[in-house]
Amino acid sequence: MLPFDRRTGQIWYDGSLVDWSEATLHVLSHGLHYASSIFEGIRVYRGEPFLLDHHLDRLAASARILDFTLEYDRETLREAAREVVDRAQITEGYLRVNAWRGSEIIQTAALHTSVHTSLAAWELPAGYYAAADALDTGVRLVTGRYRRPSPEYAPVKSKAAGNYMIGTVSKNEALRAGYDDALLLDDRGNFVEATGAHLFFLKDGALHTPTTRCTIDGITRAAVLALAAHRGVETVVGDLPPAFAQEAEGAFLCGTACEVLPVASIDGHGYQVRGNTLLRSLVDDYRALVEGRLDVAVENPWAPVP
Repeated sequence: MLPFDRRTGQIWYDGSLVDWSEATLHVLSHGLHYASSIFEGIRVYRGEPFLLDHHLDRLAASARILDFTLEYDRETLREAAREVVDRAQITEGYLRVNAWRGSEIIQTAALHTSVHTSLAAWELPAGYYAAADALDTGVRLVTGRYRRPSPEYAPVKSKAAGNYMIGTVSKNEALRAGYDDALLLDDRGNFVEATGAHLFFLKDGALHTPTTRCTIDGITRAAVLALAAHRGVETVVGDLPPAFAQEAEGAFLCGTACEVLPVASIDGHGYQVRGNTLLRSLVDDYRALVEGRLDVAVENPWAPVP
């Protein structure tokens, strides 16, 4: 895959479009040194960013949690997102929104730094998140050695760059060991999520998913819960210890990048992917939802209060 700094096109940067190679920041930016940086990843289907307002509202919430305010309102960012996608001529792809503190000062306190914003879009190559046949074969997961911190110890509800360092290290270790991704536990030893996706189990015709006490509230997760309600499938949200993986009849991950992705095994315990009708129906329903063939409302808890 072509490195991102060698690509061509245009990126929306602090209010205007600039050439891809010109969208740079100083090496002494606060966001680089102290992780005062947030982001959103948004899928593009049929030329439209999916659940765009959900993502932009969550971006603003993430900024508030990290104690800064975005320079641009939702309407401005909405228009910028569509302009970037249109100029890139993307029908199926990915949109990345970033906001970070600038380079006025390098120390932990950053009350008077500027806040910068960028939006970039690109097509997703095959195998971006998992192998091309992963919908049929599933992915293999292993429990990582690091745990998600308690909400009393870190700003876990912000989609902050710093919160993903655990995921990067954990997924690197999983890939080196021959797995596709790592699962993370919380401070109490219960399942939380994969390194960049939420986790669901299937058992006795119901869906079971961990609480989001120690992580962000996922937008794709909200979509899956809405699809389950639409089908009349029971959903149970609660603490799930690692032993639950062996009690379940199946599992899947969900997220912006991976969509709805079956799991073949967790820590060596295998699941039957082919023939799992409930799992296949959720995969199909999600595809119908993103393509506009299924009308199901997805909750947006980050929306501004009128």
